Amino acid sequence: MKSVLFLLLVLSIASCGEPGEVINTIKKQKRIDVQLAEADLFETTKIFAFLQNEVKFIEDANKLYLNGVDAFKNKKDLDSADYYLRRSILKEPSGKAYYELGNVFMDQKQYDKALSAYDLAENLDFQPFSKILYNKSCLYSLQKEVKLSSQYLEYALQAGYNNLDHIDKDEDLAELRKSKHYKPSIEKGMRGMSNAKNLFWLQFKKLFPKYPFPHSLQSQLDEKILSGMQYISYDFEKYISEMRDEKFSREVSKGFYHYGQMYETDAYVAVVYIVKEEFLGDAAPLLYRMATFTHEGKLIDKQRIGGKEYLSDNIWATTFNKDKTIDINILEPTYEKDTEDEGYYENKIVSTEKVGQLKYKVNGKGMIVKISGEEEVAEASN
Repeated sequence: MKSVLFLLLVLSIASCGEPGEVINTIKKQKRIDVQLAEADLFETTKIFAFLQNEVKFIEDANKLYLNGVDAFKNKKDLDSADYYLRRSILKEPSGKAYYELGNVFMDQKQYDKALSAYDLAENLDFQPFSKILYNKSCLYSLQKEVKLSSQYLEYALQAGYNNLDHIDKDEDLAELRKSKHYKPSIEKGMRGMSNAKNLFWLQFKKLFPKYPFPHSLQSQLDEKILSGMQYISYDFEKYISEMRDEKFSREVSKGFYHYGQMYETDAYVAVVYIVKEEFLGDAAPLLYRMATFTHEGKLIDKQRIGGKEYLSDNIWATTFNKDKTIDINILEPTYEKDTEDEGYYENKIVSTEKVGQLKYKVNGKGMIVKISGEEEVAEASN
């Protein structure tokens, strides 16, 4: 009997030791990197998300970039330059590759594509910034948009472009030089070269990327995409009045993000920014606001334009059109769980129903005007 008890004791002790096989029930989620395709070349949000990838291909991209520059500047082979610069961007987007691709598009007279390339070069912090502004002035002059051309020439001078002899002879600026706007833009630009206020406005403006039309806002953004967006520094609070209120509140809880420059004319610039309640984390609703400014940075108008402010709000599903009209469908969400019992936080939206619509337009003076819609529905969701 004692021997049996001893044997059982030994077996019991043995069973308390390290198991022969460890079964790991925790599955590690593999991080999925964003991929770029040819169709994503000017998809700003996708580009920024791609740049958050951990794995980089900078060396490969640089080789392709140099091949593109060689084809463009030395061999004068626009097709090869286009090919290599595109390949460089798809490997690892960079401001310098977008800038040179914009130059290629200019020579190919593909002005819309050139503008998109310059916009992305600007967003990716290509230096010297003044060169992008100067090239945009040339682009608008070639399209006979002389007032916008003059505005960008003024910007370029304020940002440090100082080759006045080239400005006076550049064939791309021929239309501008024939116009009444040419000399005033030179004079104002030269006066503003050392004007810190003008440069500050340019710095704020350049942080808003541009998107192709039509462009629709998303009520929720993937955290990787949101993290790729520029956070609006409190240094720029003079342009975003809510930031001043937030800065001096007891708890600074809201985050502000540059979203996009939706429209630009010779009279105004229209930008959209995101306001997010940071304490709510990934579940926080995104509120989109549009603000219009003069080219000197003076606020013209401001309007809630998309998303939702509170978890319980209806959703404003917004689309921006090229003709400066803005279509908004007001959607009432249905949630996975009863909101009376479970609330809205971490309560998944399973469907939405359209309950109203609004239509705005940014007029020639930069005012954001409601041209149709159901007022009571809009107010109920504010």
